[in-house]
Amino acid sequence: MKKKRVNVQVVPDYRRNKNEGRFPLKLRVTYKSERKYYSTGYSASLDEWELINSSDAKGKLRKIKLDISGIENDAQKCCDEITSFSFKQFEYLFFDERIIFKNVRSSYTAYMDQLVANDQYATSITYRTALRRLEKYHPDLKFEDITVEFLSRYESWELSNGKSITTIGINLRTLRAIMNLAKENGTISVQQYPFGKRKYTIPTSKNIKKALTIEQIKKIFDYPAPTLSPMEKAKDIWIFSYLCNGINLMDIAHLQWKNIETNCIHFVREKTKRKQRANPKIITALRNEHVNRIISKWGNHESKQDGDDFVFGILSAGDTAKDIRRKVQQFIQTNNLWTKKIGVELGFSLALTSYVARHSFATILVRGGAPIEFASQSLGHANILTTQQYFAGFDLAKQAEYVKALTDFKI
Repeated sequence: MKKKRVNVQVVPDYRRNKNEGRFPLKLRVTYKSERKYYSTGYSASLDEWELINSSDAKGKLRKIKLDISGIENDAQKCCDEITSFSFKQFEYLFFDERIIFKNVRSSYTAYMDQLVANDQYATSITYRTALRRLEKYHPDLKFEDITVEFLSRYESWELSNGKSITTIGINLRTLRAIMNLAKENGTISVQQYPFGKRKYTIPTSKNIKKALTIEQIKKIFDYPAPTLSPMEKAKDIWIFSYLCNGINLMDIAHLQWKNIETNCIHFVREKTKRKQRANPKIITALRNEHVNRIISKWGNHESKQDGDDFVFGILSAGDTAKDIRRKVQQFIQTNNLWTKKIGVELGFSLALTSYVARHSFATILVRGGAPIEFASQSLGHANILTTQQYFAGFDLAKQAEYVKALTDFKI
């Protein structure tokens, strides 16, 4: 049977009218009557597009003509080499190798296309937000504009506009990732790269990590939430997270019956699943009477015969990546809403969220005498430095006990 040809062509996207009557130029890929559009980083007015497609293109327009011709040729070659074509396979092969480094915007846009192609919607939104802030500070941003002085001024501008150090750090880490790709690509030189030692250091917040004491944890266990209410379910999910190695709510939503064994639960963090495809880090959480009770009470037992079905019924087998993202966000928001209410009623000074469950697991584990290496392994961290950031330190009573040794002159 003859293989159906995939057609590729760069065309103006008339759905997206930019400023001054300009349209983004998109790579259009057509297969079996289905079309998808991908950013090239270029735009043109109708008059410019006519010139680009004529023999009269000169200067800047001629360069654009040659560049988009190269994009078309590379994309067609990529499509032709795929034995059984799918858009997902094309996106994986083409965008992993090709980021358009014409300027900062085109690089961000192409990278965001790649993230969406990989179903990393939340990360793509982070990059889009960062690009919006950077362009608000400096429209038409080019790589040569990004210097140590530029980054310092941008930081000051964001602070003057009421942005936190955490927000600034998130935005600039996306820029650093794009600059790293540009450096690897040869678009900028090592000398032009502005981040690192004796250059610009991305600010980090000095927030002290907070975790509950074991006495506070007991109060949560004993809290009398109404039976079978949303509050009771949120409380139990929080306890499940705390007892199962601080598993976050996204990973709870993704738990399948095949992950549940007689004495333990095995899972791989969704956050690191893509990066660790070749050698996934499997986390093992031990089951106990509390964990068993929660699975028995809230588990979707009708689906238990199929190991691929989800334990808590938050997700369904046919969900798209967009469905999963929406359902997980709703799950997180609902659970945190109820657990925060519990925290307020118990008089806690910090908001009782799933984040606190994870940090409490790490902190109480280490305070109880477990090696930090064990905590790191249990949390699924790649290195101990990350675990140390989770560790909330010793409470004041414990510090006072240790400080006594400084003046304990007994022989």
